[in-house]
Amino acid sequence: MRSHLIALAAAGLLAACAATTTATPAAAVLGVYVPTQVPYSDQASRVAAEQPAGAYALDSRHASVTWKIRHGGVGVFAARFDTIAGTLNFNPQTPAASTISATIAAASVNTGVLNNAGERAFDREIATQAFGSEANPEIRFVSRSAAVTGPTTGTITGELTLNGVTKPVTLETSFEGGRFVQFRGKHVLGFSARGTFNRKDFSASLSNPIADGFVSDTVELEIHAEFIQQ
Repeated sequence: MRSHLIALAAAGLLAACAATTTATPAAAVLGVYVPTQVPYSDQASRVAAEQPAGAYALDSRHASVTWKIRHGGVGVFAARFDTIAGTLNFNPQTPAASTISATIAAASVNTGVLNNAGERAFDREIATQAFGSEANPEIRFVSRSAAVTGPTTGTITGELTLNGVTKPVTLETSFEGGRFVQFRGKHVLGFSARGTFNRKDFSASLSNPIADGFVSDTVELEIHAEFIQQ
């Protein structure tokens, strides 16, 4: 009976210790706000004039640059770039005065295609041949002008440098929204953009003429990006 009472007392002591531990989380001790849950919200403002002005940096973890090209006249082949960076100087009162620049690592092409050895040989082939990644490791876009076409839409015309060639490209853009993110302590803006260019204008071709002739000259771009206030 005595041993049974001792066991019950020990169990109660352990439970009390556990309760005390959970009552004071590490975040509270350190004075750091760590959300237990970040709520999804559709309440972000899509009014440009309500957003803070100034410098923003691309959040590469919440951004994607996808390119598509017609293949053989019967389908669409899509791939993406894994390494991108960018900056935005946002003017909420005159959005057309905002400027943006972005860089992409040409060698970061990701088609999702592996050879029999599990290697990304096809990615390297496209990067080195079509995008000239060895001689020109960076793909760059720098905005030169912008225009507002609607409450949340606009166009951005800039210089695209690919494979060592620089040509103007226009993107159709959409402002997806902005909100203050509490755990970051900063404002975040979201945008999407679409555009096309002729790959032959940038000497973007495969070395095998048969393979090169099997894909269209028009390349479609689709961009989704979040920018964090600096």
